[in-house]
Amino acid sequence: MSNEHTIKHTQLYKKIPTLLTLGNSLCGFTAIVLALQAYEKILVRMPNNHFEINPNGQGTIMPDAFAFCAWLIIGAMVFDALDGWAARKLNATSLHGIEMDSLADMVTFGVAPAVMVYVYSHVNVFLGFRVIEENGFLRHDKIVWAAAAIYISCAALRLAFYNATAMEQKFNPDPNKSENFTGIPSPGAASAVCSIVIMGTSGVQFPEWIMTTFLPLYTALLGFLMISPIPYPHMAKWLVSPVKRLRKLIILILITSIAFYEYIRFGEGPKITAAVLINIYVFSGPILILSRKITGRRLHEDEDL
Repeated sequence: MSNEHTIKHTQLYKKIPTLLTLGNSLCGFTAIVLALQAYEKILVRMPNNHFEINPNGQGTIMPDAFAFCAWLIIGAMVFDALDGWAARKLNATSLHGIEMDSLADMVTFGVAPAVMVYVYSHVNVFLGFRVIEENGFLRHDKIVWAAAAIYISCAALRLAFYNATAMEQKFNPDPNKSENFTGIPSPGAASAVCSIVIMGTSGVQFPEWIMTTFLPLYTALLGFLMISPIPYPHMAKWLVSPVKRLRKLIILILITSIAFYEYIRFGEGPKITAAVLINIYVFSGPILILSRKITGRRLHEDEDL
């Protein structure tokens, strides 16, 4: 009987990674639903096919509503990190888990950011006007749709490639394979998108074009970076690596000090500091490539970050 209980408990524990992956996908799904609900509350379609801003002043909820969507996507990254860690600790890695992880990532870090950017940018154009004809900003809609479509397509291509690579590594392990990423990981790209949206609720006032023009184009760029051959350092392994610990400690103290100053200055969380750090990571890959071309020296990304 005790052996049966042990087997049952072991089987139950091995479902934990799957539950964590489901948590990831549910965060992404909820972010999509909230973005669509915010759109419905802010704009009202009239019988003459015109759009009007909701007369109840619902336009004022927009920054916080979309920031909440962004926080859900960032929160999903906790589930994404824990499911892999739990699978390794519980010896529960499987092809089923790899497939589930990629499907969840596609929803949360592929579809959800693209929907959020499309709706947020679209609504931002309308907020400056009382009544807008349906086709008044058709050209802008096409640009935003194309940017979001590029991001989703690149996320799908990257995750499919990751799946194939992970399966190949599982069945034919290569000990010489680099632990650095090729192309920015989909959670990193999604966090860069979310950081811009969250920064819109900070104490700094940004011009309208940041959300209506820059954000969609930046989203498309992040899509291309996901499928690029540019190497990116593995930040978690860089932090826990014993190499140059003193330098890492100084960097962490500096970042904490800047975040604390932001809190004192604006009375909010370190939204701007986090956004700057995330986007520095986005451009760290191209910077490493550029440094390599200028110096002619191959950089060890994790050590020379």
